Amino acid sequence: MPTYALLGATGATGSSVLRHLLQTQLADLDIDVLVRSKSKLLQAFPCLESTAGNPHVNIVQGNCTDDKALDECLCRASVVFMCVAQNTNAVGTTLCEDTAAAVIDALRRRRRAEGPRYQPCTVIQLRSASLNPALAAQVPRVVHRIVCFCLSAAYADLRRACEHYPRAHREGLLRYVLIDPPTLHDARGATRSGHQLILTEPQSTALSYADLGAALCEVAERGAEFQSRAVGVTATGQ
Repeated sequence: MPTYALLGATGATGSSVLRHLLQTQLADLDIDVLVRSKSKLLQAFPCLESTAGNPHVNIVQGNCTDDKALDECLCRASVVFMCVAQNTNAVGTTLCEDTAAAVIDALRRRRRAEGPRYQPCTVIQLRSASLNPALAAQVPRVVHRIVCFCLSAAYADLRRACEHYPRAHREGLLRYVLIDPPTLHDARGATRSGHQLILTEPQSTALSYADLGAALCEVAERGAEFQSRAVGVTATGQ
């Protein structure tokens, strides 16, 4: 029975992942959701008030760097969706890096507790096509430089966060996949138009959050194919 852990479920990306999982109603799937505000999550997803149906959702309220909350959220996880993101470009921001480090520490505690029974989970980290050299090369250089300048602090935080994963992978703590979408739009939309996972193929200039959520869930199912790789997402309109 797979168990997915979702961090950042009240943001646009996390909401799109949760919405897709609830719509697909996968049998025998458990979802542990870590949010700062349970009431905000239930306002967005009133269906979670009911415990009936698939998948089963357990809500953990706490900060994304809180040891106790993370231990509860990650104690059974086979897949971890890292959808925590910064809404601003404040200089010195460390939200993504702090969250990645806290998750890795929680997995170390879990491994100590489980001993030989411990199985590494797959961490799916949301990143950006701007940080993927193969995909960024498809964008006009001037545009790429402007975007990177405007989001320099947020991108620096993401880079530092992603540097933690190869080391943790070498420790046997986790497997990881980096997800690099293009510009995102329609944060509250629920209608998908189609997506495709890519490595170096041409990427569309924009992608809806609904399609990104579906793409992240596809990676969760196909994680072994993309282990330790950066995966792009493109819109197909189909």
